[in-house]
Amino acid sequence: MDDIAERFEIIFNQIHQILKELNGYPKNDNFVELLQRSKLKHSVIRVHFDQLKQYAKLRNAIVHEKTSGDYYIATPHLDVVEALERIKQTLEQPPLALEFATRPVLFYKESTPLTHVMEAFDKHGISQFPIYTDNREFMGLLTNDGVVRYISRSVHEGVIDVNDVTAKELLSNEANPNVEFLAASGTVFELEERFEISLEEERKLKSVIITESGNSDDLPLGIVTTWDLIKVDRRNRDE
Repeated sequence: MDDIAERFEIIFNQIHQILKELNGYPKNDNFVELLQRSKLKHSVIRVHFDQLKQYAKLRNAIVHEKTSGDYYIATPHLDVVEALERIKQTLEQPPLALEFATRPVLFYKESTPLTHVMEAFDKHGISQFPIYTDNREFMGLLTNDGVVRYISRSVHEGVIDVNDVTAKELLSNEANPNVEFLAASGTVFELEERFEISLEEERKLKSVIITESGNSDDLPLGIVTTWDLIKVDRRNRDE
């Protein structure tokens, strides 16, 4: 039974180390404090928060109630140790952000006609498209709100001519949506961190575009919005 208690303590300490890393190794590295901070940032922690908090109490009982160097008064059940091990594995090998992204990404060149973009909005039900120059340099994110703003400002006597309007012109009506980029190797932790930081800085992050290298001028492999983050929570709760 002491072997199980020791195994539990080792796994718990490994999770504690991961929490330190996720929080930038703060001076206050109390396990529950780190857990509380991480809960605000990461869905995996939110899902397992109550469970890990209870395990922290068990760990304290195990460590502080030893009667000798290798004898424990309290010992956890094997299923508790195995549950803690599964949580540790999830924290050590979090899923890639790309798994939760919308794929494939519809994107257009600056010269794409407005009529083509509007057809895509209607056909695919997608609310935003990355726009690139003819040299594949990222220009900005075109949203349905931007299209509506352009149309409302261009109506003359109830008529608007959209035949010669391009994606480049439409971008000028965007409210500079905040976009960030993440490499395809980025984890869901890194993804959630981007949105959390933008919230702390009071700037609305519209989306995170995932490219092979994380460079803005690479073609997009996936795009993640705050709506997609719901999929992260849902998957973690189902597992």
